[in-house]
Amino acid sequence: MKLAVISDIHGNLPALEAVLEDLEQWQPDEVIINGDLINRGTYSRACLRRIGSRQPRAHFLKGNHETFVLACADHPREPGNPHFELRRFAHWTVDQLGAALSEVRVWPDQLDLTDRDGGSVHVTHGTRLGNRDGIRPETEARELTDKLGDARDLFITSHTHRPLIRRHDGMLVVNTGSVGSPFDRDPRAAYGRFHFFSGRWVAEIVRVEYDRERAERDFEESGFLQLGGPLAWVMLRELQLSRGLMGPWMHRYHDAVKAGQITVETAVKEFLRECH
Repeated sequence: MKLAVISDIHGNLPALEAVLEDLEQWQPDEVIINGDLINRGTYSRACLRRIGSRQPRAHFLKGNHETFVLACADHPREPGNPHFELRRFAHWTVDQLGAALSEVRVWPDQLDLTDRDGGSVHVTHGTRLGNRDGIRPETEARELTDKLGDARDLFITSHTHRPLIRRHDGMLVVNTGSVGSPFDRDPRAAYGRFHFFSGRWVAEIVRVEYDRERAERDFEESGFLQLGGPLAWVMLRELQLSRGLMGPWMHRYHDAVKAGQITVETAVKEFLRECH
């Protein structure tokens, strides 16, 4: 059995297309989209439709950004309110997806594969503790028991945009990294290949080159930089540097913005001056 898991596409259509071409050459038996297909990027709806046309049997799971976008869709907008300005990029995604949001609502949070021709597999965007909880290269073994939950031969996670392969208590644990916005300073798209062979799972993180100049242009041409609010510029810089910046920005400015002590726009400009 051959299983492919792709995640954290974040609307990056050129990266997704390159990975889909790679998948078509490898010919997996199953394809799983492990969350964060949408948001934080330029062409969420187009990415959804492209997967549907090229991998119509793919399984879709919710990530934290699907959860976030659906929550934004269900709450009234208050332009000018600091809370709204912090979420403006997600409301832009809501507008872009339109009626396609109804498809996203029914995606499950996790998937157990126990009836296939292969060892038991659990797939979820984060961990058993939720889709915002991740497993990173520096996560200590003592933290993994609650994150992994009931034993499986293979536990597949994503979310952190940083791939890894490790073993814990007999389980193969794999983070597939990110297709659309890697945070490990390697700009190539990342996804996971899994092969059940001779009674055991073998995992590989595959890196795929794609047209990054086109992906950067898409931030402008899609309207995301103009309509997605100032935080769209932080997301563009993440793409350019292949490292996570939204977390540090939120840690430094989130509370001050909510308290009205600084605007999102000013905070973003100040932050980006220091990002190299």
